[in-house]
Amino acid sequence: MKKVFAVFLMVLVCSWAFAGGQKDADSGGSKTLDLLFYSPELQEQYKEMAAAYKEATGVTLDITVLQADYRTVLNSRINSGDVPDIFMSSAYADNSTYKDYIYDLTDEDFIQHIEPSALQGVTVNGRILGYPFLVQSHSLIYNKKVFSDLGITKLPGTIRELEETAKRIKDAGIQPFATGFKEFWVLPQTAWHVLAPVAVESYGGYENFVTMLNNGSLTFSDIPEMRNVFDVLDLIRKYGGPKPNESDFNNQTSSLAAGKVAIIHQGNWAEDTIRKTNPGADIGYLVGPVGNDPTRAGIMFDSNQTIRIAKDGKNLQAALDWLRWLTTSEYGKNWIPGKIKQLSPIKGASAPDAQIAEETVRMIAEGIPAYPWFYQMFPTGTEQTLGAILQGYCAGQTDRNETLAALDAQYTKISRAAE
Repeated sequence: MKKVFAVFLMVLVCSWAFAGGQKDADSGGSKTLDLLFYSPELQEQYKEMAAAYKEATGVTLDITVLQADYRTVLNSRINSGDVPDIFMSSAYADNSTYKDYIYDLTDEDFIQHIEPSALQGVTVNGRILGYPFLVQSHSLIYNKKVFSDLGITKLPGTIRELEETAKRIKDAGIQPFATGFKEFWVLPQTAWHVLAPVAVESYGGYENFVTMLNNGSLTFSDIPEMRNVFDVLDLIRKYGGPKPNESDFNNQTSSLAAGKVAIIHQGNWAEDTIRKTNPGADIGYLVGPVGNDPTRAGIMFDSNQTIRIAKDGKNLQAALDWLRWLTTSEYGKNWIPGKIKQLSPIKGASAPDAQIAEETVRMIAEGIPAYPWFYQMFPTGTEQTLGAILQGYCAGQTDRNETLAALDAQYTKISRAAE
């Protein structure tokens, strides 16, 4: 996987090859497709794309967009036999979770227009079980104007340096962080970022690291670097305002945009929301510290958000026609970089005009570590469950030892249920 991922980075740093266009698909006139998506920050873009598709084909995309209860609703619908024609999930572990319900896309003609390296998270035994939607990165986003006004020119690369920077910002009367801790997914992204190099250096790579966690030969309590995870969470909590567990995504993005806070842990998907508050916001990426060695600090980079097609859906062909249109039409190829302002996995798609996407490509080109979202290999259900445990820690309900015990117990429970 490490070699494949390196190729993935190189492909996206270089310009994408041209992919030939195709006429709009004939999707069967007045059909209505049932789509269940997450990422509510993209609600307007989903709506615009649906309108464009209806105009091109006559097909209605009935898109339901959820977030916190997304997986609960999806699983409830699947268990009741009401599988959406098209739905989203993560890559990696979710290939197994939904294998009985998802269509094998391997032989579909439009798959040839996807960068092969973007397919790593949806490929199982040589078969392609999902469609990579976005190429995303996450790390610490900072307000460049705040840093400039305070004369901060050396960007932090270690936990110690990040705390020194936070203290300097606080002493100037500005809140250093908006935590986002109310969102269950922000905490795992922040925490497991710290372990990204450890999985390779100490445990033989990402797959082996996750396998060891799954079979019980390794627990979170066994990992010495978990102390760095807690140090980072403590630092953000300490400098994250009086009610860190009440800060959500909207609080993070609006506060950063307005210059009320200096730093948030988020991904390139946050930029559009930031600019709705302040179109002229000058923002950038900080590497996520993993300890006190700046050469190991980096960003997280992968194509994880995945579109799945229901294999037994009554609108299977119409669903495939939509994916073909999204991949090969001029509108579809431009939708992600032009409207969502993120990196696209489609060959020939342009690079987005967005600061964080540009910084992602620049940092990778400069050799700054870009780690895959290995935590999406954890068994399905761990993200929200472990996120809630970390929320409890950040709320002061448990100490480090109690938190580690809870992480171990819940991970073991979920991994055994997934066997």
